[in-house]
Amino acid sequence: MRLLQDPEHIPPVVSIHLPASIENLPDFIGPVLALASAYHLDEEKKNDLELALEEALVNIFRYAYPEKTGMVDLTCRIEGGRLILLIEDEGLPFAIDTTAAADLTADICERRIGGLGIHLIKNLMDDVRYRREGNRNLLELTLSIDPQAVQR
Repeated sequence: MRLLQDPEHIPPVVSIHLPASIENLPDFIGPVLALASAYHLDEEKKNDLELALEEALVNIFRYAYPEKTGMVDLTCRIEGGRLILLIEDEGLPFAIDTTAAADLTADICERRIGGLGIHLIKNLMDDVRYRREGNRNLLELTLSIDPQAVQR
C-alpha cells in the first residue's frame, strides 16, 4: 500500500496492491477515506464511498478467488468534480450488469440471497462500470463531488 504524496501537497491519487482477504479490508478503505478527508469530502459522501467500496471489495474477497487467494489492485483518484475508484483483480469474471437485482419488496425472510450489495453500489455511486480485459476484472466506481469542496 502506498499513499503517493510530497511534503507540501497530498496528491489526488492512492494506489493499493494487496491480497484479496477480508483481513485487508481496513488497509484498502483507510487510505481512500484519508484521501477523501484530505480533499474535504462531506461526511455523507464519505459514508457512501466507504459502503460502496466495502461491498465491492467483499464481493471480490468472497467470489473472485474460490480456490486461492489472489491480489486486488485499487486506485483512487480525484479528477475535477469526480472521485474515481478503479478496482482490479484476476479472479473469476463477474458481469455486474447481468446480476439479478435484489427484490426489495419481498419479505425479508423470503428474499433470495444476493444482489443487495450490487444494488447498494449502484445507488450510492454516480457511475458504475465493469469490463473484462484479458484475465482481469476492472470495476470503476465514480462519485461526483463538488470541485469547490476539494480546493486545498
